[in-house]
Amino acid sequence: MQFIQTTDRSLGAAALRTRLIKELNEGLKVLWLVSGGSNIPLSVAVMNTLPEALTSKLTIMLIDERHGPVGHADSNGSQLLIAGFDHKQAHIVPVLVGDRTLEETRESYDTAARMAFTDADIVIGQMGIGVDGHIAGILPGSIALDSTDFVAAYTTDEYARLTLTSHAIKRLNAAYVFAFGDDKTATLERLENETLPYSEQPAQILKELPEVYIFNDLIGDKI
Repeated sequence: MQFIQTTDRSLGAAALRTRLIKELNEGLKVLWLVSGGSNIPLSVAVMNTLPEALTSKLTIMLIDERHGPVGHADSNGSQLLIAGFDHKQAHIVPVLVGDRTLEETRESYDTAARMAFTDADIVIGQMGIGVDGHIAGILPGSIALDSTDFVAAYTTDEYARLTLTSHAIKRLNAAYVFAFGDDKTATLERLENETLPYSEQPAQILKELPEVYIFNDLIGDKI
């Protein structure tokens, strides 16, 4: 796990873009897991600069989503589209499909995720880290930490959440993580220096991955 200190988020986006192009140029089938929130403009910037001819071997799937009608305002997928995300020739794995219940959506998302992971030669995740140490939609103490499914669904005060579980996240080949802001200082320092239960800081899951690059403006090697 490498902490990379920079105030320029575009450097992290460039590193992710370079990695995607490298794997696609080598003819590999790439699964790119994308996130919502502050990651949205980074995903748009990366996708806009990927050569279209390479994107035919690219599959894109949300790492987490908020349940509701297709196209609802809080949907990570909808917010990506509104921000100008153009998937070009890439295959998009839909999460919200039709008028399905939360559990029906979880089941279809789980099936699609398993197929996408199985079909890919390499899985690259893009995500943030919350102040509370959450990654994807895996909140501290949530059922997504211990589930042996690929996708968990649960309701919080804000949203009905759908997320890849720790069981699925551990199958990533590489993760590009973006965590900026002074409010993340304690979270990143604890991630770097302490070994905590996943239930307390879900971001600890990242330590089990073969490659993790955490771009932030607080700690690590400066670029």
